[in-house]
Amino acid sequence: MNTPFNRPLVPVHGTEEILRDLDKHILKKQPFSTIRYGDGCLGIVCAYIAPDFVKKGKWSGGQKNRIANSVMRQQGIPLKARLDICQRVVDAANNSNYIDCYDAFYTGIGRSKGLGFISSHWKEIHEAVGIKNSSYCSPYLHYMSIVYGEYNLHNVMRNRTVFCISNQIQICERLKWFSGAKKIDSYQIGRAGDKANYQERHRVIMSLIANNAKKYDLFLIGAGLLGKIYCDYIKKCGGVAFDAGRLFDLWSGVRIIDSVPKRFIKMDTKTMLARRIMKPNSNVW
Repeated sequence: MNTPFNRPLVPVHGTEEILRDLDKHILKKQPFSTIRYGDGCLGIVCAYIAPDFVKKGKWSGGQKNRIANSVMRQQGIPLKARLDICQRVVDAANNSNYIDCYDAFYTGIGRSKGLGFISSHWKEIHEAVGIKNSSYCSPYLHYMSIVYGEYNLHNVMRNRTVFCISNQIQICERLKWFSGAKKIDSYQIGRAGDKANYQERHRVIMSLIANNAKKYDLFLIGAGLLGKIYCDYIKKCGGVAFDAGRLFDLWSGVRIIDSVPKRFIKMDTKTMLARRIMKPNSNVW
C-alpha cells in the first residue's frame, strides 16, 4: 500500500472493540480513558516540547508556533504554565487506554494522499515529545462511536450515570432521552476563546473530578486541549472517561461531520446518532 511513512503500519484498534472495552471497564469499575490528539493538539504539544522538530520540518515557516501560542492565549493559559500543560497532555496520552494515530487512515480507508505535515509525521512527533503508548485508535473514534445499527456509545450509556464536561450541555436532556442513560449531570465550560476556561474553571473541574470520578459510570469530555488532562485525571481518580471532543457540537447542530468521516457516515439529528453510508476497509472506521 502506498503510504508516506516508509515503515510498516502500526496495528489500530477498531471502534467496536474499543467501545466494548469501555463497557467492560465500567462493569468491572476499572479506571479507563481514551485520548485523541488529532493534528491540532499534536501540533501544539510539538511546538512547545519539541520546537526543533518544527524547525527541521519547515512547518509552515513556524506558523504552528503562532497557532499554538494563540490557542494557549485563547484558553487563558499563561506563558509560564504552557510547557507544563503540554507535558501533562503527553502524560495523559501515555496513561490512556487508547491514543489516536494517523496510520488509521491507511488501515481503514487506504488513503495515500492529502495528509499534512503533522499527520504524516505523527510517529516521529510522538517520539520527539515522549509519547510511548502504542495502543492506537482512529483520530475519528468519537465520530465512529455513534453509528446507528452498530454497537455504539448510546449502548454503553444505557441505564448508566453519565457526567458531561462541555460547552454544549444544553443537549444533555435530549442525549439522556435518546441514549437511555439513567442520569446525566454536567458542567459547562466556555466556548473557544474564553480565557476563563483555565483561569477560573480549570481548578473547579479538577476538584469536581476528584470528588465525583467514582460516583458516575462514565464521563464524556469535550473540552479541547485541557480536556485531555481531564480525561487523564478521571482515570487517575478511578473513573472512566471517553474523549468525546466535537461530538457535543455535532449533537447540538453547530458543527457538521469532518471531511474524512463524512465519507462513511451522515448525522441524523432526530436520533443523535449517525447513519452508515459507506463501509470502510476495516473495523477501524
